[in-house]
Amino acid sequence: MKKLLYLIAICLGFTSFAQGYLHIYNYSSYDLTGRLYANGTNPSSCLPEVFTSYNVPAGAMVDIKSFNTSDLAIPPINGWAVRTAPTSGSAVNVAVPSGLLITMGNLTRWHFYWFQTRYAGTSTQTPDPDFPMGENLCGWSTNSTDVYGVVTQAKWYYDPVTNETTLIVKDI
Repeated sequence: MKKLLYLIAICLGFTSFAQGYLHIYNYSSYDLTGRLYANGTNPSSCLPEVFTSYNVPAGAMVDIKSFNTSDLAIPPINGWAVRTAPTSGSAVNVAVPSGLLITMGNLTRWHFYWFQTRYAGTSTQTPDPDFPMGENLCGWSTNSTDVYGVVTQAKWYYDPVTNETTLIVKDI
């Protein structure tokens, strides 16, 4: 009985620190093109760091459960860059699925999505500025939870109760 309780406690401990869902709801008529980041929550180093380039089409609703299942999202993410040391050239490309990505998911939280809006189906940027959406967990970024552009607006929020992060982008 003690072993069973111990195993349950360990499993609950791992899941309490697990990476939460990321929801990106692009209700706008523009494509989003940018870089998606998750970081460790220690503000002195923010490591590990996991990131990828990610494009979200106009009108898409994306749910990413974890790095390791991000290839099931629409559009899919088939690989991530992982950095575990503070040196600039140390990122390693990791294909999905991977045991390393499972580990990284237990050590990180969604940090930000820095993106530009593009006219749907083109590479032409709208008059909007870059959207540095996210929380300033690390103290070195200029991320914002609310950004208003010329043609779109965006809101980023984290729900600590459900451990879910949501980004909503819509036309103005």
